[in-house]
Amino acid sequence: MKRSPDQGTLSDADFDRLIRKLTAEVNRITCDRRGQQGRLDLDSERETHHRSRMGALVAYAYELIDRGPELEREPLVTMICERVLALVGADAAVLWVSDERGHSTAERVCGIRPSATAIAVERALVELIASEGSQLLNSSEAPLRPGLVKLCEKLELERSGTVCVGLQRQHEMLGVLCLHRVGAGPFEAWEAADAERFASFAALALHQMAERERAERDEVTGMPGRALLLRALDERLASGQPFALACVDFDGLKAVNDSLGYEAGNELIRAVSAAIAGLLKQGEIVGRLHGRGGDEFVCLLGERDQPSLERRCQLLEAALDRAAVPAALASSYLGVSVGAALANGSTPAGSLFTAAENAMRERKQERRRSQGRSATPLPAVR
Repeated sequence: MKRSPDQGTLSDADFDRLIRKLTAEVNRITCDRRGQQGRLDLDSERETHHRSRMGALVAYAYELIDRGPELEREPLVTMICERVLALVGADAAVLWVSDERGHSTAERVCGIRPSATAIAVERALVELIASEGSQLLNSSEAPLRPGLVKLCEKLELERSGTVCVGLQRQHEMLGVLCLHRVGAGPFEAWEAADAERFASFAALALHQMAERERAERDEVTGMPGRALLLRALDERLASGQPFALACVDFDGLKAVNDSLGYEAGNELIRAVSAAIAGLLKQGEIVGRLHGRGGDEFVCLLGERDQPSLERRCQLLEAALDRAAVPAALASSYLGVSVGAALANGSTPAGSLFTAAENAMRERKQERRRSQGRSATPLPAVR
């Protein structure tokens, strides 16, 4: 398991040190408890329980670091919520994410619904962590803020508790992980500490996943790049369900780059990419692909037969010819050419790409002739 620190991931040596630190803490806690006198049976039960929790923390930490970065965001976030529920013995877990402006929204909720009081406490604690950079807040030790103390007192009367912990990595706040206990009393300090330890590994897994996603996306548009597109294509082909692959290419983009510069060309690309995304139906995907003789957008569409695919391509072309592009570039924008091919479970990915690209090139030549431009022959992709 090679992990490069230069890529923002945890190296094998660093990971081993973390696991050894957690294991040492398990042993320290066990030895400390064995040295205590009195209440032997109760201490023994607590020792066994706490050792089990620390063992679970080690296991969950390993799982997050080993599997987490390879997962897509939704299954990773679900894993984080489910594992912390089991670790801390909470009734509900909520993962909040922060955008570039610092605004927080709840992305994933697991478990039962807490009371309105608990949700109000959760929101207040999340806002404090996001605004002040606090790492761990527990409703049983509420910060002295107007209204928050009374909310936490009301929550305590409900025999419930809330803990929120920041998901921070390299001074970047990735989100907040909140836990609720309903009708069974507040969280103890050591339970909150367990949640905080787990959160450090969750933040690392989210950071690694974000780094991977950034590397897999097109730098100009933020759309899926080659790796994500090919993964999505493989999944569609493996499903055995019919679908279509469409290639969308600019008409006259090279002339824009040559006459106005590449930044102008990138502005045009971003405007059209936004227009394409707005024309897709639920479950359809668009990305930007470089290579194979061109620089184009690739769409995975839901059409299942040739007549409906031809109509869809015509509609896409008509809408994209009228896309809202920057005013300074409107006179240079010549629209797009769209070519597509149908796929089923037996269609190889390479053959599908070749058919769609050749259809797009034929359409490009037709448009050049119809617009009175020189129709320079374009070689077919093989």
